[in-house]
Amino acid sequence: MPKTIALVCGAKNCAEKAFRDYFKDRDVEIVKTDSLLEASECDLCVLDGYSGHLSEEMLECTKFLNIHYSLLPAFDCRNPVEEAFKTGVKVTGVTLSLLDDDGTKGRIIAQYPVFVDFFTTIDELEDELGKVVQKLAPFVAKSVLEDKVFSYAELLSNQGGCSGSCSGGCSCSDEQDRA
Repeated sequence: MPKTIALVCGAKNCAEKAFRDYFKDRDVEIVKTDSLLEASECDLCVLDGYSGHLSEEMLECTKFLNIHYSLLPAFDCRNPVEEAFKTGVKVTGVTLSLLDDDGTKGRIIAQYPVFVDFFTTIDELEDELGKVVQKLAPFVAKSVLEDKVFSYAELLSNQGGCSGSCSGGCSCSDEQDRA
């Protein structure tokens, strides 16, 4: 019986296509929904840009993987990209965590940095963070579905589509598409 991943997306750069591409030859169905009730019936719910609070009862229904657009614990707020940009940080990134029984925080599974220089615009920063999510989130979700510890080794190997030589935004897959 195939496993099911529900995507609840509120982010500008929803990773739906990345999930569909990554899991297309695997026995996993991807469902995009706005309904947490529907998502709670899946094997895993990925929250991309979700900023609400989940009840303890909801958290008992399935596993919830939260995508947060900063390197937690920094910028643990509703607008982390905007706050990081306004503050002038030189490094921010993406954090993926499994939500626990308080419904807002969770155990960090993976983090990936994005470097910010003086000329980076907020739109460019959002795009780079979106690229990281599209590359990282499906790998982390696969590990969670399989009850395995996530390892960067597969992500950074050639079979993961990234040679590890990118600048942090992981555009290696874009380069392969052009070849």
